[in-house]
Amino acid sequence: MTLVVLGAGATRGASFVDALKNPCLPPLDGDFFTQLQRVRNPKHQALIAQVLEDAYELFGVNFKQTLETMFTTIEQTIRMLKATRESREWKAVELEKKRMRLMQAIGAVLEESLLQRKDGKMTRDHEDCEHHRKLVEHLRPEDTILTFNYDCLIDHMLQVAGSGKWNARYGYGFDLGQRGRLLDGDRPWQPKDPARKAETLHLYKLHGSLHFRIDEEADQDATNEAKILLKERPYTKQHGGLRFTIIPPEWNKNYDRGAFARLWKSAAAAIHQAQEIVFIGYSIPATDMHSTVLLRTSVKKDSLRALVVVNPDPDARKRTRDVVQRGIKKSTRVLSFDRLADFVAADRALWAG
Repeated sequence: MTLVVLGAGATRGASFVDALKNPCLPPLDGDFFTQLQRVRNPKHQALIAQVLEDAYELFGVNFKQTLETMFTTIEQTIRMLKATRESREWKAVELEKKRMRLMQAIGAVLEESLLQRKDGKMTRDHEDCEHHRKLVEHLRPEDTILTFNYDCLIDHMLQVAGSGKWNARYGYGFDLGQRGRLLDGDRPWQPKDPARKAETLHLYKLHGSLHFRIDEEADQDATNEAKILLKERPYTKQHGGLRFTIIPPEWNKNYDRGAFARLWKSAAAAIHQAQEIVFIGYSIPATDMHSTVLLRTSVKKDSLRALVVVNPDPDARKRTRDVVQRGIKKSTRVLSFDRLADFVAADRALWAG
């Protein structure tokens, strides 16, 4: 079984990404605020101004912070206020508003960078990526994709090119409940010819998705079953703010409760079963200890026939090899590619049995 791990660099490396055509690029953690300021849609300008003002208040005018740093700063400030009961300069309610605005800003950047434009106007149609299409063609029904991305590019390309190997009802790994009543909205994400339940690829979105709507109150109550909706329009704000379920890039990630606990457990099993692991655009940041520990503890000793790292950063490649070192043996084939385009151009036989 081949396991593919996708990070933000996989979306950034999409075939349609061209700053000359659309200056707002699919964001990386380190340049999120740069991309946010490139959003042109008038409906988001008030939100963008508020989020930037929030960042100025927290870090100063000439700030150089990542998306994760801002989320974590808000998170830890709220916790500190609760621990010290101090509220002279900061109000917990205002910090929560900052956090919600930042969540909405993620949707604004993804909408701007991932939806098609026609005659200069944004449509509701997702951009197609030929590299992701080729990736889907490479994969087999027994393979698994893990992604830490909030966007729906891989979901879209599975719908476009995943006939016979993808089924959106069963592939996400959710608990469907009796007669499948806990999941709705899968039909728009189905390919023309959905795979059968036992033959679908699996896509585990470990940090959530802009098209996930999970009944969060029920999800945190062990006595209830949480209903899940797959939204047809992930990024489009219609009435009020976008509503979606993600695990924000904070220090204390709630991955061990509710629906996400099931996904992380399934991901651990997939890592353990994998004979080839392909990392695409995922740099295993030092601050993301949850994901690092998941990979380090789940990979089976001496199990890997191949390890492929698609990333131009040599330090990120080294971190990846270090994290899955337990699975590497003398015969393991270790390959590196700078770009997603280079990887998908290679024959599957180069890295898979």
